[in-house]
Amino acid sequence: MRITLPLLCFYILFSLSGSFAQTSGIHLSWNNGNNTSSTMAITWLHEQAEESRVEYGAAPTKLDKKSTAVSKYSNALGTYVSKVTLSKLHPETWYYYKVGSVKNGWSRVYKFRTAATVGEKKKLLVGVWSDTQNNQGNINFEKTDSIVKAMRQHAYYFSIHNGDIVENGSVAKSWKDLFKVTEPLNANYPFMSVTGNHDVDNDTASANFQRPFPVYYDLFNLPADQLNYSYDYGNVHFVAINSGYAQAAAKVGKVLFSQNSPEYRWLEADLRKARSNKRIKWIIMYSHYPLYSFGFSHIPEWQQHVKPLVDKYEVDLYLAGHRHVYERHKAVRGAQIFEEKEPNHYNNPKGTVYVTNGSCGGSLQGVGGNNLPTMLFTPAAKMYTYAMMSIEGSSLKYTVYNLAGKQVDDFSISKD
Repeated sequence: MRITLPLLCFYILFSLSGSFAQTSGIHLSWNNGNNTSSTMAITWLHEQAEESRVEYGAAPTKLDKKSTAVSKYSNALGTYVSKVTLSKLHPETWYYYKVGSVKNGWSRVYKFRTAATVGEKKKLLVGVWSDTQNNQGNINFEKTDSIVKAMRQHAYYFSIHNGDIVENGSVAKSWKDLFKVTEPLNANYPFMSVTGNHDVDNDTASANFQRPFPVYYDLFNLPADQLNYSYDYGNVHFVAINSGYAQAAAKVGKVLFSQNSPEYRWLEADLRKARSNKRIKWIIMYSHYPLYSFGFSHIPEWQQHVKPLVDKYEVDLYLAGHRHVYERHKAVRGAQIFEEKEPNHYNNPKGTVYVTNGSCGGSLQGVGGNNLPTMLFTPAAKMYTYAMMSIEGSSLKYTVYNLAGKQVDDFSISKD
């Protein structure tokens, strides 16, 4: 690769600017689903109380704009958290930035890309991952670190995470370690996650059952209540929903999204608005618990609560985690399962395509499920996987990789 002078300057800044910095856990997100083309939220941790800021610009050597952070001490984390929302940015534009202060030092220079305006049909690139929880085999996020290194080899604009971000959402150290390991991704690409059952309160008797712990709200900066939210990117409408701890909730009659619940009414209004918007071509939903899955990961009550809205508003793709495998299902609407002429191509599917992509660190689970009437593909062996999704106009392409970078599966969806 030929190294030009500007690129050399960027490499020098990238390697040296954060040498002595005490900033950590830098991650991007959008916190306003209606303004993804003109805003970006940046969150980071630092050790000392001092006014912190973001310096940013259109080139790594010209960070000529500044924005002061809102900082507070987090008792849950035992450190300071700073948050900035940049506004009045240009659509489809790469920006470079660093965060910090004199006392806390400065981070290296990172970059991010603003979204296309609503209705634009230009190419969108998304990383998809899930279940990075630090349990057996991933105690120090070593497998997740390998996933991060693999995902860094791809070009994309933001990532979707389908929950179980950590093993125990009440443990601050796990969150700090996770965001340290994932900073190479999350500081460059907005991290648009949902909560999994390991991220929320599991006590069925608690008033906060199925809600995150305080540390979550200190760390995250997502739209709406940060549990159920949506956002637009070009001609795609994304909907993220909290599935809570559906297994335990089913035993006590507390599975989320029951009909006429506040979250159900919100979801229906959101999907209705998106489907009536002529500028929106695609609706993609994601949650932690899947609606279709093999084995104990399938919770009938969860499917019964959410699927009617998925069917009614013709959601195109539903992404999930929870089961630590990769599974791809046939298109389904109501009780009807649609067969495709080509197993890797859904041509104007009459139903929703369901995918589980839950193997980015958490202990791998058993294979199986090929006999399910909806199952179209699942690997014959246990493996860690992640996915890259591209959407352009009326075409969607989804490719799944293992840690070695080998393609495990791919499929496409076309809509005329």
